Amino acid sequence: MPVFTAPIPTIKHDPSVPSPADSLVERMATAPTDVRRRVSRVLLLRTVVISVVLGLSVWVLTSANQPSRSAVWFQSGIIVVTYLSSIVFGVMLRIGVAPRVVVRPMHTADIAVTSLLVYVTGGAQSPYTFLYALSIVAAGAISYRRGAAVVTGAALLSLVGVSLLAWGRVFDLPFAPEARPWEQSSGALARSIGIQLATLTGVGALAFIFGDQLQRGAETLATTRRAAADLFTLHQDIVRSLSAGLITTSPSGIVLSANRAAAEILDRPVEMMVGAPIEAAMPGVSALPADPEGRIGRADLAIPARGKRGELSLGVTVSPLRDVHERIIGSVINFSDLTELKRLEQDVRRAERLATVGQLAAGVAHEIRNPLAAISGSIELLRAAPQSSDDATLMEIVQREIARLNALIGDLLDYANPRPSQPVDFDLAVLVNETVQVARADASFTDVELLVATDDRLPYHGDPAKLRQVLWNLVRNAADAAAAGGKHVRVAARRVDGHVKIAVSDDGPGIPESQVNHVFDPFFTTKKKGTGLGLATCHSIVADHKGSISVETSMEGRSGTTMTVVLPTSH
Repeated sequence: MPVFTAPIPTIKHDPSVPSPADSLVERMATAPTDVRRRVSRVLLLRTVVISVVLGLSVWVLTSANQPSRSAVWFQSGIIVVTYLSSIVFGVMLRIGVAPRVVVRPMHTADIAVTSLLVYVTGGAQSPYTFLYALSIVAAGAISYRRGAAVVTGAALLSLVGVSLLAWGRVFDLPFAPEARPWEQSSGALARSIGIQLATLTGVGALAFIFGDQLQRGAETLATTRRAAADLFTLHQDIVRSLSAGLITTSPSGIVLSANRAAAEILDRPVEMMVGAPIEAAMPGVSALPADPEGRIGRADLAIPARGKRGELSLGVTVSPLRDVHERIIGSVINFSDLTELKRLEQDVRRAERLATVGQLAAGVAHEIRNPLAAISGSIELLRAAPQSSDDATLMEIVQREIARLNALIGDLLDYANPRPSQPVDFDLAVLVNETVQVARADASFTDVELLVATDDRLPYHGDPAKLRQVLWNLVRNAADAAAAGGKHVRVAARRVDGHVKIAVSDDGPGIPESQVNHVFDPFFTTKKKGTGLGLATCHSIVADHKGSISVETSMEGRSGTTMTVVLPTSH
């Protein structure tokens, strides 16, 4: 099946409008430019040409029967001057001088050296006039049309000037005694100059055309590079700015790329993920049900949270990664962190269960309390009458169980029909310290050590009686747990990022992982004599204050439980 692809559109860039490629251009600003490379190559070429041409000439002169030492020294001097100028111009490029600044003195030096060499070797009769042509071609390669035109004009004027000077014998030709241009007739001179001028003009025309094509190609290349840089950086910016994680993998499951959101969600550096199996970063993703092409429409994946307790809940979508020929070359994994959303869903479901249980509990409590009062009154009357010891024991048991049922019904009514909040301004730090002080004086807390740490002042607007009830329940539960462990309970109250955070920790055995999600459910308890309504009531009170309550327990490497209440300072 043929694949049709649209051509990349040419992007006309307005310098006044920021482009996605600007950041890429800034990063590439220190890289060698095309002009710098071309100038370096021309410097190398001129050095090689002069070395070969004049080197052969020097060799021929030294091999003659009567070598002209002055000519040998002169041409050797030309070679040395060429080397020195190439070194100077190369150093200028190296230290960061603009190539355009180097080009002008380089062309001037080439024309001057060539003119001097042509003059002392016979003017129009010199065999070195072709060096003008090399200078013209080099100018066209570096400076395009303008350079070819300027250097061609300079070469023509220089050639005519040195030819006339040599023909007029203005200066002697000490290094080329065999050359006698002044013996030429004016017609022969004109013919020689005309041939040389025609040749250089032709070379100049070709260099002009060649420079024009180079300039057009350079402009097209610059536009194409700009468009490619725009597309590349725009793609990188989009991928980097995605709030969802994006990972690409090879057919064998090796991670090819990952964006910043993926690294943040998985808490792994991009460098650690790239090149590693996808299972190392997202365990279980390969086992998700997929179609024959490896496509996963939408699936939930739970993976261990890196460096912390619990799991990450991810919403994962997997699609085939295809090339321009529609061949599958890997997979694209798009995912988002649903952990907080799952927690909110649990809170909503818990709140719905609490509301339902509260309504049921209110009705049942009212229905039970009346007959329970009648039973209690009847037992009191029976206890007033003469009775055997066995009857007295049985009645005492009944009375004790009636009291327990009455306490349970009281908890149910408090949970189902809590009294309205009475918010006032108070110092939460004082409330925490007073609650811990009362607990220390309670005989039921004598087996544990209570430690407290608070900020100096924690101004808060809320219902102090209800928050005291929350703190008392949490401290009571922590003391019961600590009694079976290290016998330490720590209470801390701090202001953190505009919230008041109260943490109650114990060093007891902790809560089993399977029970953590149920600790705030009504009637769920791990105590032998608990009603299971204490933490449910705490959850309801904290929610009424627009706060949150959470539990951390039995983390790897230690035991114990921490109950954390976070209250907004304004609600």
